[in-house]
Amino acid sequence: MTRKSSKTRLFMSMAAFCGLAYSSAITAPSAAPLSMSYTSMASAQHGNNAIIHISNDKSDKELKQAEAFINDLAKTAIGFLADEALSTQDKEKQFKKLLNNRFDMRSIGRFAMGRYWRTASTDQQKEYLTLFNDMIVQVYSRRFSEYQGQAIEVISSRPEGKRDILVASVIKQDNGPDVRLDWRLRTGKDGKLKVIDIVVEGVSMALTQRSDFASVIQRGGGNVQILISHLAQKPE
Repeated sequence: MTRKSSKTRLFMSMAAFCGLAYSSAITAPSAAPLSMSYTSMASAQHGNNAIIHISNDKSDKELKQAEAFINDLAKTAIGFLADEALSTQDKEKQFKKLLNNRFDMRSIGRFAMGRYWRTASTDQQKEYLTLFNDMIVQVYSRRFSEYQGQAIEVISSRPEGKRDILVASVIKQDNGPDVRLDWRLRTGKDGKLKVIDIVVEGVSMALTQRSDFASVIQRGGGNVQILISHLAQKPE
């Protein structure tokens, strides 16, 4: 089922949200594409041994809710991005709050580490997730000034796989072509929708980040501590 929505124009920072939570802060050679299913992200949400019973049916109401979720996310973002009274530090706090409330950062971070998650110790996993979140805030907070009132237009939504909803949108630019931006949403155990991936012009940011991190770990001989050490380095 695909439902076309009315056009909604909301201003958001293209720099902060195109590939939000996935673009790597680490410069690494491109790794070979990884064959991956989003079921591993479901495991990150429900546990490795969970048996997940899923319906593929998404009602019109659920699709509307997903579109409203993205519209509200963008509206919330513009609330602090465009507020000239807020300091950069205040905007960072708002940005971090948005990430934790609207994005499933634990699942995203675990997905990005891929198969190496299972080889990491509990302490390494905890440190990695903290550093992963910090990396996103640090990298993108430096780009808040690039916000120039770009507009996002939500155009449709549809079921994606057994668990997810894909909300299609475009970023409208005054001085450039439209950018296709799709949001993959999933309902968590708490019953709330969360973003688990952003697809920019057909490229999954989750898989891109996963490939980048795998390249770093592989160069370190398969030692996940190498990735953690890289993430611990503050971006210049």
